[in-house]
Amino acid sequence: MQGDPEHGPNPSLGKLAKGPFHAVRIVPGSLGTFSGLDADRHARVLGRDGAPIPGLFAVGNDLSSIFAGHYPSGGITLGPAMTFGYIAAHAAAGRMGTDTQDTGTTNGDIHAAV
Repeated sequence: MQGDPEHGPNPSLGKLAKGPFHAVRIVPGSLGTFSGLDADRHARVLGRDGAPIPGLFAVGNDLSSIFAGHYPSGGITLGPAMTFGYIAAHAAAGRMGTDTQDTGTTNGDIHAAV
């Protein structure tokens, strides 16, 4: 339990008595990116024409979610971030071999493999 269990009605919120006060509009949402940057299977960001933009990679919350708009649980972006971070680092270092072209099976769409 966080807060003071003896404080009511909410153990985590005390009296708001002294300003200045500021307001921010808060809307429901999710931490995971629903429409981040599109990338190919090598984490290379794709331009509007669908071709990789040289030298630009995306991972983590900057990458379009492989969960295609679903956010099943906290931390769910960590695995894809580590995986695509590893892939992006090797691709940027030129260690992906000669196979940096899409095989055509997914048309470069990382969501297609899910």
